[in-house]
Parts: sequence; C-alpha cells; structure tokens
Amino acid sequence: MDWKFGKLSAYSIARATLALAVVTASAICVSCRNAPFYRMTSKASQSLPLSREGIAAFERGDLNLAEEKFEEALKLNDSDVETNRYYGETLWRQGKRRKAMEVLTSAAGKNGAIDAESSLYRSLGEKALELDDADQALAWSNKIIDLTPKSVAGWELRGKAYRKQGRLRDALLDFQRAAHFSNDDRALLREIATLQNETSDYDSALATWQCLERLYPTNHEPAEVFAGIGAAYSGLGLLTEAEEAFAVAARYEPNVPEYQMNLAQTALARGDYERAQTLYNGAMAMTTSDEERKILGATYQRRVEELARQPNANVRLR
Repeated sequence: MDWKFGKLSAYSIARATLALAVVTASAICVSCRNAPFYRMTSKASQSLPLSREGIAAFERGDLNLAEEKFEEALKLNDSDVETNRYYGETLWRQGKRRKAMEVLTSAAGKNGAIDAESSLYRSLGEKALELDDADQALAWSNKIIDLTPKSVAGWELRGKAYRKQGRLRDALLDFQRAAHFSNDDRALLREIATLQNETSDYDSALATWQCLERLYPTNHEPAEVFAGIGAAYSGLGLLTEAEEAFAVAARYEPNVPEYQMNLAQTALARGDYERAQTLYNGAMAMTTSDEERKILGATYQRRVEELARQPNANVRLR
C-alpha cells in the first residue's frame, strides 16, 4: 500500500510538473513578441546592422544615407516596425509626405514590441495633426491608450486632437490625465493652463500658471507664463495684478505686439484710455504683417466697443 501510494504521488507530481511546463510555454508564446530575444532568420539578422546605420545617419541629419540604409534593411526584413518608422520619418523630413504616410500606415499593420508600436502610432497621430486630420489623429491616439494606458504621449496626443476639433473640455481632461503620469512636464502644464483660461476657469488657470512658473529658475521664466498669469488675473477682475504680470511679459520680450496689446486692454479696463491708445499704437507699430495688424486691431476694437456700451463711457479708437 505504501509503495502504491508513493508511486501514485510520484505520478501526480509528474503530471503537475508537465502541466506547469505547458502553461509556462504557452505564456512565453503569448508574450514572445514583446520579449527581447527571438529566433531570427538569416536575412532578418543581416538587416539589423543596416537599420542601425540608418538610425545613426538619421540622428545626425544625413537623410539621404539614412533612406538608403533603411531601404536596404527593409529589403531583407520588411516586418520590423522600428525600421519602418524611422524610414517613414526620414521620408517625411525630406518632404516626401505621401510616401512617408504610406510606409508608416503599412507598418501599423505589423506586430512589434509594445514600445515600437506605441512610437509608430504617435508618429502617425502627430503627422495626422500636421495634415489637419484630427479624426485620424484621434484614432491613432486611442490605439496608443489601448496599448499603454499610462502613456503620457497617448493622452497628450488625444488632447491635441480634441483641441483641434474644438472639444476644449475633453482636451483639458486628457491633458490632465497625461500630467498625472508626468506632473512636472512644462509643455503639458502650459497646455492645461491655456485651456483653463480659454474655458474661463481662471482660478484653476492661475494655480497652474503659478505652478509652471515655479518649474523655472527665477528671472528665467518664459514671457508667456506671465502673459498667462495676467490673463487669469484679468479674468478674475484683478486688474492691478494683471497689469503687473503683463508688464513682466512685455519687459521680458519687449518686441512682441501681443504683450503690448495685453497692457493696452488692461489700461482700457481700468479707464486709462490715453495710456491704452499709446500702448495700442506701439503694438501696431511693432508688426509689419497685415494679417497680424488686422487681428490686433479687431481685438482692440471689440474691447473698445464693449466699454463704449457701458453707461457714461467716453472711449473711442483713434
């Protein structure tokens, strides 16, 4: 009885071991496309040095050589996602946009490492935005998010696509999701603060702009940060603080007409029409672009008309 029990136990152990081996092997097969090692064909292994040479040429700006190396690599192994992405980027930088999109879109149908696929979708999404195709950019951003839900790039790209579509609140939510995974990203905070101003959430905008300001060394903050702070203060009706912030922006970049116009509009709101007119004239003198002059003039005129409708107003555009 003891012998039989021992034999049965050994048999059970052997079966359990075999089952575990099968499960382990299955798991490896499922995740093998993301593993750093796999069986290569002779041609695939030969393509890698060519691809590396192409990437090196791309990064130093030798696009003709990069194109040549990527084409040679892809003749040996056209299924490598990363090589296809770099080839598409090379073509795009050379101005061959249609061919670049064909290469990149074709590569999106191939399997690769998660990071390679995510980078490819990001590239396609960014180029779709450049081509004013927000719908397609949205589709690529969703692929990134499905693949890597904690991807800053995915949420940021979707935010940009929503912004392009005019869906500002959806864009703001996605930029905030992106910032959750990268809370000291200056570009993201700038996007968030700008959208908060645009959606009239001035309290939140002021807090975000001030947070962004602290990420820079003192006296090295971009002028646009102070312009954003000024806009938030202005929206809150704090005109003295707004004027101070706009003045810093104008001091940092004295030749930017927009910052002078911000000061002009603040002076208008304070009732200092003479100073407003002087600042307005200065802003108009700074630009030689007829289009920019029209925009600046129209912006100022709207503000004048708003004030002119108020009781006992005495303001006009000269």
